Amino acid sequence: MTLRFEYHSHTTYFLKRIQAVAELTNTSIKLNIKFPFIYVIFEENVEEFTKALDQHLYNSIFFKNVQICEENPSAKDSLTYLPSSIALCPNCIKEMLEPSSRRFYYPFTSCNSCGYQSSLLIHYPFKRPNTLLNFFKPCKECQEELKTNPFRKNYPLITCIECNIPIKLTDKKGLKVLFANEKEEFKQIFDIAANALKDGKRVRIKTLRGYKRFYLEKDNQSYVLINRLNEEFLVLPMEKRALFSIERPHLYLTSISGEIVEAVGVWDGFTILLMASLNADYCYFDEKEDADLFIDFDLPVTFYEAPKYFINKHFALFRPGSDSLFPKYCENKKTVLYNNFLLYEGVIDKVEHFEQIATEAIVVFQDEPIEHSHIRLQDIARAAFESVLKEHAIDEPTIGVYFSDQVKFFYKKQVTKEVFDFGNIHFEPKRKVVEQFQKRFPKRYEAFLKEGNFILKAAKLIGFDSDFDSFNKLSLSFGGKGGVSIDCRVGESSFDYSSFYASIMSFVLADADAKLIAYSIFESLGDFLGNQAVSIYRETKASHIVLCGAYIANSAFFSRFTRNAPMTKVNIEYPIDNESALLGVQ
Repeated sequence: MTLRFEYHSHTTYFLKRIQAVAELTNTSIKLNIKFPFIYVIFEENVEEFTKALDQHLYNSIFFKNVQICEENPSAKDSLTYLPSSIALCPNCIKEMLEPSSRRFYYPFTSCNSCGYQSSLLIHYPFKRPNTLLNFFKPCKECQEELKTNPFRKNYPLITCIECNIPIKLTDKKGLKVLFANEKEEFKQIFDIAANALKDGKRVRIKTLRGYKRFYLEKDNQSYVLINRLNEEFLVLPMEKRALFSIERPHLYLTSISGEIVEAVGVWDGFTILLMASLNADYCYFDEKEDADLFIDFDLPVTFYEAPKYFINKHFALFRPGSDSLFPKYCENKKTVLYNNFLLYEGVIDKVEHFEQIATEAIVVFQDEPIEHSHIRLQDIARAAFESVLKEHAIDEPTIGVYFSDQVKFFYKKQVTKEVFDFGNIHFEPKRKVVEQFQKRFPKRYEAFLKEGNFILKAAKLIGFDSDFDSFNKLSLSFGGKGGVSIDCRVGESSFDYSSFYASIMSFVLADADAKLIAYSIFESLGDFLGNQAVSIYRETKASHIVLCGAYIANSAFFSRFTRNAPMTKVNIEYPIDNESALLGVQ
C-alpha cells in the first residue's frame, strides 16, 4: 500500500513523525520523496498503522492532503534529519500536564518530531555532544526511553525532571524567589507567575522564541497569546487551522469589537505551562524588559522568532522574519549569506550553527561582516523573484513585481531583465497643496522630508511615526468597504512621487480619517501595480505573474493586485522577501 502526502516544506519534522508512528506500530515502511509529495510504502499492519497516523500526525501548515495512490517513484538519497523549531506535539503537551509523569510541568519537554530543538543546537551535526545539553547526563529512565519510546528513540535532547535543566524565578531587583530543581518546584514557579498576572503584575519569561513579557491588561503594543479560542475573536477556519498548527505562526485576527490584533497560539513549554496555571483563554504579551517577576534559565539558546502568516482568501504566505521556518533543506548548492542566516551545503540555518565553512565563493545581498577572497553581491529583489519561480517550477516567460522599500518589475524568458523601476524618490514641492500642508502641519512635513522609505514617507504625512508593520496594521484597522483614490501614475521615466504624496496631503488637509488614508495608500498601489503588471504581461505574452516583497502582505494591496491579476503566483514555503533570496540566488 502507498500513501501520498502532499507536504510543501523541505523541513524534516513531519517525516520524523511518520517514521515514529511506524516504529510505534512495528510497521516496516519505505519513505520516498518527490517534492512536494512524500510516499509512504508499507505492506503490513495496514489498519493499525493508518489509525496510528490519524491519531499521532499533527496539523501542519504545509500538510495539504493524503491519498492512497498507485504511483511509487524512485527514492532520493536518504535524508539526515534536521532539528526542528516548532511547537510541542499533543503527546508532549499531555505529558507535561499529567501529574504522574516524569515531565510534569517541565518546560523543556520535547521529542524527535517537535519542539525548539534548533534553539539548543551548538553546531551540526545534530547530536547531543553538539548541543547545550552536552553537560546534562540523561538519567536512567531517559536512557531506557532512548531505546524503548519510538517518539524519543536516540533523541539528542532527551531530558526530564530527574536530569533537568533548572529554571529560576526572580523579582525586579534580581533577588531569587524560587529555584526549580525538583518536581514540585517547577509547578510552583508557574503558579506564582500566574497569580502575579491575576494581581495585575507583569512577568517576563525567557521562552525559546525570545524574551516575552506577559500580562492581562492590553495596551497598544500587545500581542495576544491564545490558549483556547472563545467568542472574543472572529476566526475563519483557515485561520484557526494555522493558529493551532505545529508551526504556531503569528497572524492578524479580528476581535468582536472590530479591532485588528496580532495573535499566536501557545508555542513552547513555558507558554503552555503559564497558561495552564493561569487557566485562561488568552493573555497579552510584548517584548519590553520592565516586569515584576522574571522566569529564566542559564542556557545561551538561539532564539527562533515565530513565523508571520498572512492569509487573503485562498492565498497564504509568510512575511519576512519568520525564523522558525528554518532550518530546512534547500535545492540550491551555492553558499549564501543574508543577515544571520546561511545557506551552506544545501541547508539553511542560523550562521552560528555551522562550525566550519569551506567554500570557493559566497553570495551576499548587502555589506556583511565577513572576509572571503570571492564575495559576490546580488540584488535581493531579483533573488526574491527567482525564488518564486523555483518554488513553482516555472520555466515559461514570467512577469515579476517586487514591492518592498523599493519597487521593481522583472521579465524573465531565458534571462531575467528589469523592465521598470520606480526610481529614486523625487519630490517637487512647488505645488499649492504642499505649501498649505507645510503651513498647517510643519512637524509632519519635516518628518516627511527626513524619511527615506517611500511608504513610511506617506505614513509621516498622516502623523504616523512607527515602522512598516505598525503602519500595515493601521491600514488593516479600516472597517469600510473601499478607500479613496490616491494618485498613482508613471511620470516621464519613473513613478510620479510628487503626485502621489501631494494626493495624500490633499486628503489630510480635508481631515480624512488616518485609517482610511492608510488603507487607500495600499489599495491604490495594489490597483496601480496590478494594472502595470497585467499590461506588461499582455505586451510580452508572458505565461505567469509573480508577486513578492515584504510589503505585499497587506489585505487592501493584495486583494486589488490579485483582482487585476488572478494568475498571480507567490512564495509557498519561504517568506515573501529577504530569506527567500537564499533560495533564489543565481
